[in-house]
Amino acid sequence: MASENATDYDYRLVDDETGLKDAISELKGKVAERNTLLAVDCEGDSLSRKGALTIITVATEEKVYIFDVLKLGQLVFTSGLGEILEDESREKLTFDCRQDSDALWHQFKVKLSGVLDLQLLEVIYRRENPTSSTIDTPRFSSTNKRGSLRNRRSQRTDEVEKIYGFGRCIEVYLQDENLTKIKDKGKELLKKDKEVWKKRPLMDDLIQYCIVDTMAMFRLYSKMKDVNGGEQARLRVASEKYVDLYRGKTERSFDDYETNAYLPLDIIPDKGTLDFPAANTKCTRCHRRFPREEFSITQLRKGEQKCRVCKEIKRVEDVQSNRGRATREDDDDSVYIPEGMSDYAWVYGHEPWEDSGDSYDW
Repeated sequence: MASENATDYDYRLVDDETGLKDAISELKGKVAERNTLLAVDCEGDSLSRKGALTIITVATEEKVYIFDVLKLGQLVFTSGLGEILEDESREKLTFDCRQDSDALWHQFKVKLSGVLDLQLLEVIYRRENPTSSTIDTPRFSSTNKRGSLRNRRSQRTDEVEKIYGFGRCIEVYLQDENLTKIKDKGKELLKKDKEVWKKRPLMDDLIQYCIVDTMAMFRLYSKMKDVNGGEQARLRVASEKYVDLYRGKTERSFDDYETNAYLPLDIIPDKGTLDFPAANTKCTRCHRRFPREEFSITQLRKGEQKCRVCKEIKRVEDVQSNRGRATREDDDDSVYIPEGMSDYAWVYGHEPWEDSGDSYDW
């Protein structure tokens, strides 16, 4: 339903210990009910393990709870919210949970679990329901520019997909101008003051922003959840990887190769599966491991392997830096490698266990 004002929804701002106790008790009562779905969102200054997490919003479909972490600190989580967030059996809608999860774990030792990430669900939905407003990310072309079969992962550069922000999803899928206006007001405040989430009392426009960021998740989920007859299992597997993508790193780089507008590779299992290919070779930019076939022969020879997402990031960087012509790196990606031929055979002309044809007299 459309709302003229986000505060038309039932909500509670929790910023003192008495209110915290009551809110947790109320929330636990709702969670105890069968099939209660939650929506979770965090806000803060440079939200991550290094930035400040100042607000966490948890909502049911009936009510929104806005917890002031800046005022209450660790007590928010030790009073019972941490238990709810870590409960794997309690499904929680999120939208790009990576930074939220990183901040919750490294600052408060709360391991967010049971996530269904709507940014990933949108990608699944977009693949099955392309429209004029979402067609900007072509996928799964099996031929290169010369018309040859592209059987190697490193050659399939058009499988690099952009991910959408929550605001765009509201515009494209919910088409609710009121929600968009509320989001835009919040964004304007953030542009004017990057530390606005640290200011107290919390501004009314930010309270509305928190409400929209959670309540709109239920509407978005309702629209997309039945794609392909239901993709819950695949979404759970993908969300489990997504929630740990930043959190699980010993160190973070905070550069464009780590944080960008592209879907990380091997996060969503291929359609019809819940598994990922064996990963044994590390990308030198994002430091994630992928199958060896993710990288071109030239990259492997030089020890400078970049996954397809990182190659695209590098290409964009080169364009923005005006470094001559904007071309994709490693021209050998256009080379056709016969089905079943290994890297070794392509480089040396024979498999390592085969006779090379050379004979030596000792």
